[in-house]
Amino acid sequence: MKPESLRLFAKLMEKGYITHEQEPVYYEYYSDSEIASELAVMEQEFDFTLYRTNGRLYLLPNPSNELFSQDNSDFRRSVGNEKLEELYLLNYMAVFLLHELYGGKGNTLQTRYYIKESDFLDEFTHHCEQVHSEGETLKNASARYSIDFLRLADNWLAKRGDESNSVDTRHGCFMKIIRKFRDEELLYNADGVWKPTVKLNDLMPYYLAKNRISEINSVLEGEK
Repeated sequence: MKPESLRLFAKLMEKGYITHEQEPVYYEYYSDSEIASELAVMEQEFDFTLYRTNGRLYLLPNPSNELFSQDNSDFRRSVGNEKLEELYLLNYMAVFLLHELYGGKGNTLQTRYYIKESDFLDEFTHHCEQVHSEGETLKNASARYSIDFLRLADNWLAKRGDESNSVDTRHGCFMKIIRKFRDEELLYNADGVWKPTVKLNDLMPYYLAKNRISEINSVLEGEK
């Protein structure tokens, strides 16, 4: 194996991606057919995908990857060791937030360029109120996705509306999700609103394949 292949792999492991602007030498390594071929073997052996777009090369763990990807325990530690029910709610909020930003299709995948906390809290509360009112019709969805959506919605609706950072408040839950996105370089604060980073804009088309968009819409918009 060429030493450049190992150097590129090690560089990608540092933070999950490299850019042509900041690491031009490493970025050009991947244009070498022999290096690309050796990295393709590593993709198979280590269960990850290399994804190149807009002057960046990302190393993305596959869903089945147990070495590089995060599991519930990792997510729990990163948001403050919350109880399992709160963990599911935070995950659900994260999916809802991404759906608010990227609820479109094709070239118009991104539908919003920023999100305000007050807007998110209003919209997620409205969504949970709808879930609560349609509780009986969600039984099939709960069985299909192994998630009790009604319970998650009621958990959210019972939370306080003050500015405490506790998980018992809506603000506290929102900030846990925001800090997680910020730490992963997915959102940044722009004068009081939260905007997607280049990294998030790059990766959403990869993660939101057509079948996955349909699946998420069926949950969040009640298409099925």
